[in-house]
This record gives sequence, structure tokens and C-alpha cells, in this order.
Amino acid sequence: MDLDYTHTYAADPQRVVGLLRNADFIADVARHAGATEHSVDITDEASTLTMSLPVPASIAKFVGSTMKLKQVFRFGEPAADGSIRGTVDVDVPGMPVDVNANAAMLPQGDGTTQGRYTGDLKVKIPLVGKKVESQVEPYIRQAFAGLERRAADWLSR
Repeated sequence: MDLDYTHTYAADPQRVVGLLRNADFIADVARHAGATEHSVDITDEASTLTMSLPVPASIAKFVGSTMKLKQVFRFGEPAADGSIRGTVDVDVPGMPVDVNANAAMLPQGDGTTQGRYTGDLKVKIPLVGKKVESQVEPYIRQAFAGLERRAADWLSR
């Protein structure tokens, strides 16, 4: 299933990426997502958030009452035009679910950044994989939307 999410951030790309490399910010994202537990690991190469989230009843029969998500954000250096490109990968440990997205932080000339996340969601379960994808996708969309909401709050401070 194709994914395509666009966010608007009230800061330049370097500040947005700096936020995604901030352990306190990443932990805040987990708390506001309703994580029952989480861990954050920040290195020079990546920001990793691992969290357990309660799941809607509609997919609980497939994944259980909570779903563990591991999100890995990787960003390179700014390009000459100020844009910063990277990747966001989401893994669901123990489940045949993969999300791989390209990320582009694009300066908009008015001090804002357009964050563009494009990629795919794959559920590798014979016969029901496509059905599970359509049930998991809103959950993944909510995770990305939560990131945008928390960034808006942090960037307004």
C-alpha cells in the first residue's frame, strides 16, 4: 500500500531535523501517542523510538491488545537549497509489517518547512495481508500525524 503524507512545520529544515534528533522530543511524541512504554535511542546516524501502543479492537485479533512499533528516523546533511533528505522506517517486531518511507524536509521560503513522507506499507500475511494493510494504515497515518502535532507544539515555544 502506498503512503504519502505531507506536514507543514513552522521552522526551517535544520530546526525540524534537530527536533527529530532530540531525545526529549521523541519521548514526548511517544507519551502523546498513548504509549504504554517506550525507549529512545539517539545516535549520530539515527533517532530510534520503540514504543508499545494499545490497538483498536478491529486489529487486535491479528496483533494482540498492544502493538510494538519501532520508528527509525535518519537524515543527511542539508543540500545547497536547504532541503534535508532522509528515511523513516517503521517496524512492528514479531509481525510481518514493514513501513519504509523517504523523507524530505523542504524549505518553503516563508520560514516554514514542508515535510514530505512517501513510501509503502507491506503486510506479509498470505490471503489477508491486503485487508490487514487497510486496517493498519490509519494507525500508521495517526503516528505520522502525531509527530506533526507534537512538532507544532515544540516549535511554537
